[in-house]
Amino acid sequence: MRAALLALTAVYAAAAGALEPTTPLADYGRQAWVMENGLPQNTVHALAQTRDGFLWAGTEAGLVRFDGVSFLVLDEHSQPKLPSGDIRCLLAAGDGALWIGTGEGLVQLKDGAVTRAEDGDQIARACHAAAGDGDGFRAALANGTAATATRSAVTVHAAKPVTLTAGKELPGTRVQVLYADREGSLWIGTNEGLAHWRDGRLERLAATDALEGESVLALLEDREGNLWIGTETGGLHILRDTRFRAVGTREGLASDATTTVTEDAAGRLWVGTNGAGVSVMQHEGGRTRTLRVITTREGLMSDVILSLAAEKSGAVWVGTPDGLNRVRGSRVEAFTSADGLPDDFIRSLLVDDDGSLWIGTRRGLAHWSFAANGTVAKRALYTHANGLKSDLVGAMVRDARGGLWVATLAGLSRIDGERIRNYTHADGLASDVVTALLPRADGSVFVGTQENGWSRWDGTRFTTVKDAALREANVRAILADGANHLWFATANGIARCDCTMTADCTRWMEFGPADGLRSRETATNSHPSAWRTRDGHLWFATPRGLAEVDPAHFPVNATPPPVAIERFAVDDLDMTLRTADSSTRVEAGHNHFQFAYAGLSFVAPQKVRYRYMLEGFDHAWTDAGTRRVAYYTNIPPGRYTFRVQAANNDGVWNTEGAALSFELRPHFYQTIWFYLLLAAMMAGLVVVLLRRRLLVAEREFKAVLNERNRIAREIHDTLAQGYVGISVQLEVLAELVRMNKQDAAQKQLDAVRGHVREGLAEARQSIWALRSQDAGETTLPVRLRRATEHAAGHGVETHFALHGAFRALHADVEKEMLRVAQEALHNGKKHARARNLWVQLDYEQNEVALEVRDDGKGFEAGSEAASPPGHYGLTGMRERAAAIGARLDVTSAPGEGTTVRLRVPAAREEQ
Repeated sequence: MRAALLALTAVYAAAAGALEPTTPLADYGRQAWVMENGLPQNTVHALAQTRDGFLWAGTEAGLVRFDGVSFLVLDEHSQPKLPSGDIRCLLAAGDGALWIGTGEGLVQLKDGAVTRAEDGDQIARACHAAAGDGDGFRAALANGTAATATRSAVTVHAAKPVTLTAGKELPGTRVQVLYADREGSLWIGTNEGLAHWRDGRLERLAATDALEGESVLALLEDREGNLWIGTETGGLHILRDTRFRAVGTREGLASDATTTVTEDAAGRLWVGTNGAGVSVMQHEGGRTRTLRVITTREGLMSDVILSLAAEKSGAVWVGTPDGLNRVRGSRVEAFTSADGLPDDFIRSLLVDDDGSLWIGTRRGLAHWSFAANGTVAKRALYTHANGLKSDLVGAMVRDARGGLWVATLAGLSRIDGERIRNYTHADGLASDVVTALLPRADGSVFVGTQENGWSRWDGTRFTTVKDAALREANVRAILADGANHLWFATANGIARCDCTMTADCTRWMEFGPADGLRSRETATNSHPSAWRTRDGHLWFATPRGLAEVDPAHFPVNATPPPVAIERFAVDDLDMTLRTADSSTRVEAGHNHFQFAYAGLSFVAPQKVRYRYMLEGFDHAWTDAGTRRVAYYTNIPPGRYTFRVQAANNDGVWNTEGAALSFELRPHFYQTIWFYLLLAAMMAGLVVVLLRRRLLVAEREFKAVLNERNRIAREIHDTLAQGYVGISVQLEVLAELVRMNKQDAAQKQLDAVRGHVREGLAEARQSIWALRSQDAGETTLPVRLRRATEHAAGHGVETHFALHGAFRALHADVEKEMLRVAQEALHNGKKHARARNLWVQLDYEQNEVALEVRDDGKGFEAGSEAASPPGHYGLTGMRERAAAIGARLDVTSAPGEGTTVRLRVPAAREEQ
């Protein structure tokens, strides 16, 4: 517990600077949040900033976590759950924990979990001491000094102690909080406002200040140097350093609608307005006060001021839509077209080094020289007719080489003595509509245009800004400071960039209300609308007062913003945030992923920029601009890490950022096991198909082989033997013819003819047996009857019988049975020399039986006569029977004929 207490002081080890102590209270930037902005309640008792960068505010209705844009409220009904929503004190520990004193006891919030304090009394005393509770207060100031306070007074212990009493020096009647910032300034909160002590000087809030009269309960300086203020009824406030100071009617200007500004020889500021004349102001010591207001009542031609120019003598020229004025002391002179002006609408003025005056109007450019008594001694006129690019004249400057540059709406003209040279877009100018000019000591000139950025004249040619986005800028005025920066008044506000020797711009920064500007709009169609005074300050005319900036004391936020991932949602369901590992698992089937993040910079939260990447899916960073949410849809299963980085308002990036890892689980059909199983199944299917194809091919091959064997047997047993016999008979015939035995030769020829007819008959028989397999439309009994009938003739009688109920068999079975019958018929007719052939087909219950019987010569079973060499009849029948799983029985005896019985079991009939 002691270690935890020691760690409480380590929170701001890497903090940035504090508020600029010399800035008046009224000039700090302000912002406030109340219940209408998201606070659960307007009483803020305690403030703390944890190591992760979040700001915490304790109210009577819950603990509030603030990221600069949105609030998260924790109370007795939230997750995580607090014992009470009444928050009394807060203390941020160096280990990232937040100690919370509630109405129901002390708890610790760490890593999203709330736990009760182990040593509540010790922590409570430290917590309440940090919040300023107890009998007294103490704060350490600069140079080793300190301040102490009671409820009624504050004592600053310096070389000469100073006591500030409530109700006298301090506002209100009770001191409630004492706070010393890192610059050594002392902030004192009372029951009626806020006071600031610095270097022996006490400053109180103005009576018109929003915090005046508010009961201040808590003060906190965050790591960027902003001061947070918790009040009793006014909610949460912040004081920020502002880069720009607004000067308007509150500071004495005649009107906030300023149009043009310049500085006279005495260092006074002359400010033209749109309808309220000219205000003459004195600026010194950070304070601006109005000395004089000059209007039509004092002799101005109009209260609408378009241009200003100061002489070295102290006189100031004032251009209006109705003529020209010269103010010398209390005297106001007037000039119009009757006095030689080309037009009364005076758009721009330039006092030259020789004291002469250049006057830009809608109808040309006039040049007046003056006599010693101040009267106009010489007049010259430049128009489009004598070489000027256009009669509508705008800004004018004299460059370091002596040339006079004149901006017009049709291009740019340079007058060098009597010579006029014109430049347009064709010469490299960014645009023909020139709106602003800035001469540099090196002889170059920066040229601002309308909606086309700017160009730089280097003495010989123009170069135009290359950045595509900046080339669309609408430039209204250009100023240079002493730190190598260019400042631009544009249609989108005031901007700054690092100046180079070309028109290129690096580190472009735009400024708006978050930087102290009352408006982004700047003055237009008046010259000069911006001015750099002798003290180096820059002044810009806007429709809401002057904007002043001191480039030498321009606060730059060098603190990279901490980044937090605030929400991880999958299909709109919040997931537990884990940033250390990939233990967050998302089940398969989810499609929509949402990441909400925040860059914790409170200087200008609306200007924080982001970039993010989903490692494992994205190949590069996505520039999100100021968007604080990233969306992904339909990402494939896998391990991912979402990374986000943030840059503060000055472009300083936190390159470490924040990361969140998770795993999207795959469906089973998306896993490697599924693909392996699928590959195995495909391989198995291929093997099965190959085996089946091989079996079919083997069966077909066997069938073809068997048929070839049968044909070979039939050819051998019939045609071949017949041809041999015929050959022998023809040789005998030839011998008889040679011997001239006509009668014997005639008989021999008749015998040869008989052998030929017999051979043809046997060939027809074989062909019929081949073609009979195509008779698939007829039944087995029909084909058997035809085969039996076809075997008749030549002294052979055939008989066919059918028994039992017919049932169709498998086509292969019927084919093989037919072949067996044909073979048996052929053998009985050819080899057995039978006179009668009987064929019987029996359809029995358990089998189908085929019997072929003849009354031929028969043979001895088992002898060579049963299957002589070169004869394959019985062998083929046995092969066919085996092919269909049937049983073949052949019975025979010499002189008793032969019986062939084929039995097909019922189990094989359909196989």
